[in-house]
This record gives sequence, C-alpha cells and structure tokens, in this order.
Amino acid sequence: MSWTVFKSSLQLRRTALLWYSIGITAYGWMIVAFYPLMEENLDYMEAVEAMFSEELLAVFGGAGLDFATIGGFLGVEYLSLMWVFIIGAAVITFAASALGGSVDDGTMELTLAQPVSRLQVVLSRYAALAVYAALLNFVTAATLYLPGLLHDVDIPLDAAALLAAIGWVMSMAIGGFAYAVSAFSSGSGRAVAASLGAIAAMWLTDILGNISEKFDWLTDVSMFHYWKPNEVFDSLHVASESWAVFGVAAVVFFAVAVIGFMRRDVV
Repeated sequence: MSWTVFKSSLQLRRTALLWYSIGITAYGWMIVAFYPLMEENLDYMEAVEAMFSEELLAVFGGAGLDFATIGGFLGVEYLSLMWVFIIGAAVITFAASALGGSVDDGTMELTLAQPVSRLQVVLSRYAALAVYAALLNFVTAATLYLPGLLHDVDIPLDAAALLAAIGWVMSMAIGGFAYAVSAFSSGSGRAVAASLGAIAAMWLTDILGNISEKFDWLTDVSMFHYWKPNEVFDSLHVASESWAVFGVAAVVFFAVAVIGFMRRDVV
C-alpha cells in the first residue's frame, strides 16, 4: 500500500467529509431531541401510530417496527432509510471518483507515472474509502449518543458503538459495489448512477415484499432486509446474517475491483 496515495485520497474528500458530518450531526441531533417531546405526548404518539400504516412504514424502511421504542423511532425517522441514502451517497461518490473518475480526469495516468503499482493504488484508495466510511459512522453514532445524554434519551454507549460497527460494514458493501463499477469505468457518472440505482431498486423490492404476500420473497434479495438498526437500540443485537451478507459483499466487490483495475487500460 502507498501512504502517499492513501493520504491524498482522503485529503481530496476532506471538504465533502466535513459537510456530510455537519448534515449527519444536525439530522441526528434533531431526531434525538424530538423523541422526548413525542414520548411525553401520548395523544400525539397515538395519532402518529394511527397515521403510519404498515404500507407507509414499509416505504420508510420500517415495516414491523414499534414506533414507540427508541429503536423503532430512530429507524422510521432516520436510520432505516434516510441515513442509508445519505451514507450511500457519501461512499458512492468517494468510490466512483477513486478509480474511474481519476481515469476520466487524467490524474490516474499521473499517479501511475510515480513509483507506485496499480495494486498499490487500488489497495490504498480502498483503504482510504474504509477510513472515510468509518469516520462517517463514528459521527453518526456520536451524534446520537451525545444528544441522548443532553436530552435524557436512553441511548447506551455500547448500542451506539454497535451501530457504528454494523453501519461501517454496510457502508463498505455499498462503497465496494461502487468501487467495483468504477474499476471498469472511465468516469464517475456510471458508477454513481449504477450504485444509487441499485440501492433504489432494493428499496422498491423491499417495499413490495413487505406489502404483498405474493412477493414477500423479494425482501430476501434487498439489503434493507438485513439492515435492522432498531434491533441495535432495542435489544443490542445484530443478526449474524447481516454481518455475513454485508461483509461478504464488501470483500467480493473489492476483489472484483482489483481484478478489473489490474486488467484495464487507464490511458
């Protein structure tokens, strides 16, 4: 691995990291601060629960969740869907520009003109992606835990840490897919479109699988079926299949990226 390539990859995304972190902080803090107000107002709670039908909950990635618990509330309002697209956009744009984007703007040719191999480049930039994703997940967990202390919302430190861990693995699965597409592309647009399109498609299949008994099997092929942040906060648990699906995806997509980039023309 090349430390220079690794460091420069992160430096190029430091502004994006700052803005994503600010956005995540503001959103997470707002949701946590609102929970006690809702919890204390039973009439409002009942009205919200009546409004959120199973179909509507499925749209927000919260099918089967108990809106009254902190895990269910965070899931419906933030983590089950909105956060996935926010983090997804962050890691996808990073991964898309790391290989294909660099080929398109001519910087990859300059990078490889240095005493660094293709393997070192692809390893270093994936390592940078892993650190980038880890930082965003740390910010997510911290800006749920700290506001919880201030607003008297019970968000255990171990639950926040577990969320950061499984969130990072899921982020790497998403980023790994974009990285693999980027390895075969000249330009970042295709990788961004394909990756965001894949997330949107899995979201739609998850909705259809949850609202239709005929198509309930579709949930098994959606990443949202394995992303259950409510269980982290309500029972401090992450299913083993979630670790396996996201972990295997991250490794396989990285391997595909290495093979593709080693064989492609970058001129």
